[in-house]
Amino acid sequence: MRSVLLRVWCCVLITGCLGTWTPAARGLDPEGWALSVGSFDVSNEGRFEGGLEYRLRPFRLKTVEFTPAAGIAATEDGSVWIYGGLRWDMELSEHWILTPHLALALYEEGDGKDLGGPAEFRTGLELALRFAQGSRIGLNFCHISNARIYEHNPGSNSLILTWSLGR
Repeated sequence: MRSVLLRVWCCVLITGCLGTWTPAARGLDPEGWALSVGSFDVSNEGRFEGGLEYRLRPFRLKTVEFTPAAGIAATEDGSVWIYGGLRWDMELSEHWILTPHLALALYEEGDGKDLGGPAEFRTGLELALRFAQGSRIGLNFCHISNARIYEHNPGSNSLILTWSLGR
């Protein structure tokens, strides 16, 4: 029951904030925090997942801009992972952004899913709508697995709603 109330509260908070923003002009997004809520292991039984990520100012490598990011996420059954990696924003239009991302993660299963070991890789794809000062709301599909560096490699997929706050 507690996890259901937490899910509802998070959705109401994020949805309520949407009405306070206006569309932004193009330009580099500022560094800032991103909050996320969703479902871990969504293709199986699904568990509530929540996370916090810090996105640094993007840097350019030839013609591509990458955004370094580091974060922590946890599930309702005690699984926790910290990660660091890169995001690559691809502007589909002035307001819509598609972002593939890749990170290295350290995973502790707690009472949750055994992913095979502590070293994991987290990949994903986010579709986001950009608002003023670089704020965004996005839907993120992520996969975390150990890429067969351990014998046991079940992996897990997450479907996450992300709200990123520009400074």
